[in-house]
Amino acid sequence: RRARKAFRDAVQHSAHFSPALAGLAHTFLMEWLLTARGDGELIRLAEDYANRAIVADPSLASGFRQLGIAKLYLNDLDESVVALKVAEELSPHYADGIASYADTLVHASRPADGLAKIERAISLNPLSPTDYLWTEAGANFALFRYKEALDAIGRMDDRTPADRLAAACWAMLGDMKNARLYMRKARETNPDFDVDRWLSLVPFKEAWQKEQYREALLKAGF
Repeated sequence: RRARKAFRDAVQHSAHFSPALAGLAHTFLMEWLLTARGDGELIRLAEDYANRAIVADPSLASGFRQLGIAKLYLNDLDESVVALKVAEELSPHYADGIASYADTLVHASRPADGLAKIERAISLNPLSPTDYLWTEAGANFALFRYKEALDAIGRMDDRTPADRLAAACWAMLGDMKNARLYMRKARETNPDFDVDRWLSLVPFKEAWQKEQYREALLKAGF
């Protein structure tokens, strides 16, 4: 939210400054994701600002990236893939855009393609921001590679947002002590988390992915 205020200040100085408009879209997407309340208004605002960023400067990849992320959480997976493909074509070395493309591919039930994309993003940006590692973990989870998913989580600077996924991985590995530990940590951060409500909001193209996640979360004690 502090970042949002700074982006709004920038837009007040220049109403058509595409990077600030894309930045505003990103703040709404991050708030929607981290609060896990399913607030549709946040996604609509993200989509609107992403489209405004594209109109302001269609040669920049950042607007298409944010539109692709918004479309993902609006469950428009095909449109998300298209927008993120455009972002990659506009800027083939834009690691953040490729990482977002990887995330959408995982949700589009193409986790092997998603893993290849996130490995490409990491090769371009080897400091590996947390969201890259989150996508790597998610791709590995969908590929039933739970140890590899936990390895990606372990490389995060801030692992708190991944506590729920860590609990799911440990549960699928049969380590209920660690599964319960991370479940409790996730509950401390978000005590109102509900498995079915959250899964109704998270887009997966194929049902097996949602069922895999549901099984893991329930095993972990959510």
